[in-house]
Amino acid sequence: MSKDETVTEQYDRDDNHFQFAEANAPIDYEPYRQSYKLPEWKDTKGRYAKRPSRDLGTDRNTDKSVYHSRDIMEQEWERIWSKVWLLVGHLNDIPKPNAFMKVDRAHESVLIVRGEGDSIRAMYNVCQHRGARLVEQDFGTTKKFVCPFHMWEFSSNGELLKITDRETFREEALCHNLDLPEVRSAVYRGWIFITFNDDAGPLEEYLGSEFLKLTEAYSFENVLRIRDVQQEWPANWKISHEAFLEGYHVQATHPQLRGAVDAYHAQHDLFDNGHGLSIYQFMSPLPQFIRNLPNELAEEHKIFLREAGLSEDEWPKHWSEVPAAIIKAKLAKKDYVLDYSRFSEGQLIDDWNWGIFPTTEMFLHPEGYFIQNWLPHPTDPEKCYYTVQVYAVPGIGELPSFMAVENADMSGKRVLPRHYIDTDDYENLGPVIRQDRELVPRVQKGIHSKGFQGSVYSEQEIRIRHFFDEYSQYMSGMKG
Repeated sequence: MSKDETVTEQYDRDDNHFQFAEANAPIDYEPYRQSYKLPEWKDTKGRYAKRPSRDLGTDRNTDKSVYHSRDIMEQEWERIWSKVWLLVGHLNDIPKPNAFMKVDRAHESVLIVRGEGDSIRAMYNVCQHRGARLVEQDFGTTKKFVCPFHMWEFSSNGELLKITDRETFREEALCHNLDLPEVRSAVYRGWIFITFNDDAGPLEEYLGSEFLKLTEAYSFENVLRIRDVQQEWPANWKISHEAFLEGYHVQATHPQLRGAVDAYHAQHDLFDNGHGLSIYQFMSPLPQFIRNLPNELAEEHKIFLREAGLSEDEWPKHWSEVPAAIIKAKLAKKDYVLDYSRFSEGQLIDDWNWGIFPTTEMFLHPEGYFIQNWLPHPTDPEKCYYTVQVYAVPGIGELPSFMAVENADMSGKRVLPRHYIDTDDYENLGPVIRQDRELVPRVQKGIHSKGFQGSVYSEQEIRIRHFFDEYSQYMSGMKG
């Protein structure tokens, strides 16, 4: 395929079971142009009520330098990344005492070591002798860290154990604290957070009471990491992240989702500290394409119905009845590893996308979770690292198809390695992410144009405006 072909053209041909949702199908906006609400056929029982909107204005985002300036990149580290709590993994990634993982954020590298029980210790990954990094591997188990340069040894909790040829050092040179410096860390229901800010408030306060309350049904504590991918993207971390703060692009960029995800009526809620929640209605089509839909079920509907445990003779006859049928089937399951009655009806069928400022997006389903981040490149503001970790609840049986992980190891007997994929490798991203990956470099190039006067946001993109509202407070020194 030539590089000139559009993403939409590429993915209309591939990975599109919803053949009735053609890329060039006529769009019927008329019934929806005057209203921004759930269509009448959508059952709202049991769905989380929308929070009051915030008026964040209508000004264009004209400061294009935030996407390419090296000075701003450095300021972001000092004023944002080094000030907030960052989600970096899960306790089950380091399942036993002395298990560790390495976490890199820009130019900093941190070792997180499991202690007894649920205790952890986070330490800077740097020898106190001459500054060499102690560890390059992502995961492992050890009772001591040995510097590869001069073989200084540190215990798994950071205590200096051995100085090679100690007798050649004057005692005055060794009177300093030479243990590995600690990084503040906290664990919330299995999720590991760190902050480089010694003055940061408690983690629970940063996450907010609404997050704690609205996620309490999910089985956060007991999960297995079944996918871990990192890839360099040729775009600033904010441009890359913005694509996942809105569903406005679905109809153009992801034609295969038009019949499966109603992004138009997505619910976007804004919370304190820059956090947000987007709720996307699964198995519900974009309303602009409803007039083009046949009544019969698409292949995706059939897959989801089977996974919900419904036999073919129990399937509804019309696509609009699929969400209710899946909800009913899940609630009817007894003696299952998941107690579906803990969830609202909306949580059983919808995609709950929690955003934790600055760049974590948690896509939550009862059966598993997608944790996505767009991390700043250490030296180039026009690059970033895309990371995704997929976690599944043990014992759920066959993985739901939406998790897009084949042949996952659900035994929990080994630590899954991190998979680093080449910058131009699209196949290992999955069809939806690779479509976004194709688009964000175009935006990175376009913002340099004299002809681009700054971004204009719809109400479907309110979370981007919310992000920059919080971003500006940190960058101006009002917060942090």
